[in-house]
Amino acid sequence: MALTFSLSDLRERIDTTTRAFLSAFEEGAACKDASIINRDVTTDCTRHMLPASVPKAFGLPVDLSLDTTSFQEMFAKDIRVLTFKTNVISNLVVDTEARRAAFTSLADVHTLSGESFPVEQAWILYFNEDGPKVKKVVEFCDKDAILKMANTTSSSLHNTL
Repeated sequence: MALTFSLSDLRERIDTTTRAFLSAFEEGAACKDASIINRDVTTDCTRHMLPASVPKAFGLPVDLSLDTTSFQEMFAKDIRVLTFKTNVISNLVVDTEARRAAFTSLADVHTLSGESFPVEQAWILYFNEDGPKVKKVVEFCDKDAILKMANTTSSSLHNTL
């Protein structure tokens, strides 16, 4: 069955899904509910982290992709000790033909100890046919911030065990 919707409707749907996708980081942390992170993605969504130096810094393969379960487990550990606030989208571009959105984001990440630091990232989201779900995430990470988050999570979880 052919899908019938206007490009304007599709653009709006992709824009809405993009904003909901990013807000899931804040909402999941605020609610301490890691499952929120997957509400706007397909069950077979994969997440890819760039640059290659990010997975390499963790001893992981540079072509690493995370499935929804793995990413949710990682997020669950993060939100035990971190909160994500004021996650702001900039430079949003929606390509209705390719079913993609690209944007940059800036978030304030807060630790249990009260420290906060900015995290800047660039994203490319690939959408399903009609735009309400993300099927692939490419995240260009702020390596220093990701390492800081990982160190905070690791040391805080170690201290609570």
